[in-house]
Amino acid sequence: MSIFALADLHLSLSNPDKSMEVFGQSWGEYIERVRDNWTETVTCSDTVLIPGDISWATYIEQAEEDFRFISELPGRKLLSRGNHDYWWTTLKKMENVLRDKGFDNLFFIRTNVVDADDCLVTGTRGWMIETKESIEGSDNRKIYEREKSRIKLCIEELGKVDPDHAKKHIMMIHYPPVTAKQDFTEFAEMMAEGGIDICVYGHLHGKAHKKVFEGDFEGTEFICASADYVGFKPVKII
Repeated sequence: MSIFALADLHLSLSNPDKSMEVFGQSWGEYIERVRDNWTETVTCSDTVLIPGDISWATYIEQAEEDFRFISELPGRKLLSRGNHDYWWTTLKKMENVLRDKGFDNLFFIRTNVVDADDCLVTGTRGWMIETKESIEGSDNRKIYEREKSRIKLCIEELGKVDPDHAKKHIMMIHYPPVTAKQDFTEFAEMMAEGGIDICVYGHLHGKAHKKVFEGDFEGTEFICASADYVGFKPVKII
């Protein structure tokens, strides 16, 4: 079994007007490219992490065709929230939708922990931080503090499930671990201090790829899996 990641699918199968193809040639036929690359890369025994921006739907009922598309692809999929996942609601309601529609190979990650063979996976959305100073006194401070508490909860839950750290601990987060100035965020520092082995994120597109950080920070390996950054092909992380 292998673990892959692919963020920012931005599916809109029920609403073609929201297609990402409007953002240029790099997104041309991206849904077909995702399907082809995925089926050539991932097997039914693999797990794929999807850290946010999954569907353009506003309400979860509108995301059914997007969930079906993902469900029909090989492997087990773990989904966490991105900034454009407006349909995201309570964990119970989302799980009920998956159950009612028979999407039994999709699972939501929201500070909970899921076992993936020799790894444990958790996650939350995080938040975009342009500079460390910009968060002070801003309207985003409340969201920022909430996401800090969720990352802390993720780390605590991993500790409860695996107090001896016998398995690799993986965090899914939508936003990058660095600011626009390439300073590490408080989120990155918390993950490193909390013993996260691998953090997978997305969010960055086009010219924003220059903000990507990949590599080791204080023992945590950061991997960007934004769809257009990785050529719309799931990237193997384990």
